[in-house]
Amino acid sequence: MRSLAVAINDTAIKNHAADVTVGELADLRSSLQLRFHKSRTKGTWCLVRYEQGSKKRYRIGYWPALKTKDAQAMVPDLLQRIGKGEQLQSTEFSTVGELLTWYLQRIEQETIKSKSRRKGVVSAIKQHLLPRLQTILLCEVKKITIDERLMLPLQNASLKPSTIRQYFAVLKRVFASAAELGLITVNPMASMKFSDHVQKRILPKFGKLQVQDIGRISTMIMGLPEHIKHLLLFMLLFATRIGETRQLRWNHICFDSEQIVIPDSITKTGVVHVLPLTALASALLRDYEQHSTGPYLFGGKEPISASEADKQIRSVARRQFSAHDLRKAARSAWAELGIDYWVAERLLNHKPKGLDLVYIGGADSLKVKREALERYHQWLFEQLETGHKQAMKAA
Repeated sequence: MRSLAVAINDTAIKNHAADVTVGELADLRSSLQLRFHKSRTKGTWCLVRYEQGSKKRYRIGYWPALKTKDAQAMVPDLLQRIGKGEQLQSTEFSTVGELLTWYLQRIEQETIKSKSRRKGVVSAIKQHLLPRLQTILLCEVKKITIDERLMLPLQNASLKPSTIRQYFAVLKRVFASAAELGLITVNPMASMKFSDHVQKRILPKFGKLQVQDIGRISTMIMGLPEHIKHLLLFMLLFATRIGETRQLRWNHICFDSEQIVIPDSITKTGVVHVLPLTALASALLRDYEQHSTGPYLFGGKEPISASEADKQIRSVARRQFSAHDLRKAARSAWAELGIDYWVAERLLNHKPKGLDLVYIGGADSLKVKREALERYHQWLFEQLETGHKQAMKAA
């Protein structure tokens, strides 16, 4: 196949794409070239330079993903960067907007991620990343570009540093995914860190409930309607996440073997979570089962939705606590009761990191976890009884 020198434009590309004898088009006005792929519906944009007597090609993108006018507009800057010895970006996309749009389509098919996680990523991209970064060429993505176009505007929008960090993490994941799949040859965000842009230290968010509040909150919970009472009580008993709790089915609970098996499909870590069922918790659940209207503990034929669960908890908590505060309060109580740190980590189903795997192997024993929960549940019911007596006296 031959190389044809023409003034490259959309019309020329369309005309010569149909001619299988033409392998590439060389622009008469610049060092830009377009090499047709076998399908003839796609091609590779290249810059051609003669260096030390030899011809060298620099791949800069793919047609038609990278449009003709955009490829031509990139030439002066790219030649300057080549002259400085910089490495060029080769990509299936021409702009950050195209990359983000691709990831939006991909995330919708990533069913391994929870619906709430996917929803959060989609919201971050549509509400914050696309509006600010859509028109930026990938070859222009640098630390200063991200700082001026994204990080400073987010800070000026009075968003919390923790929220800005989440959006930054989503953007880094988008670029990393594209690089891992070979859609971009250079990841310009690989070395970027959140601390490059925001120096304020993000402190852990402390729970709104203290250990001493558990008795009072437990007493309040017991006076609620059955479905919301047991939703909150279950999270307080086992420190489970709201996403896991609301999707629990009765067949996840085995009263005979005295254990709860939360499948990996609904856990945040993607790992099966096995919890021992104490006698006190078993009695509560057996009583609640009489009010059940379907296969799900909370919702009936279908699990209660995330938004509805959040709405119900907010309505009864009156800003005193959130679902996650119950989990934090239980964890604090375990610490005060002297429950081993590693055992508590397994009860929380935190994903082990590095050397943690070495230390928490024995802590994952069902026997060890049962002993810890039996101690905690006994203490919890004592708090409940004390709170009930105090409420009776006050009445």
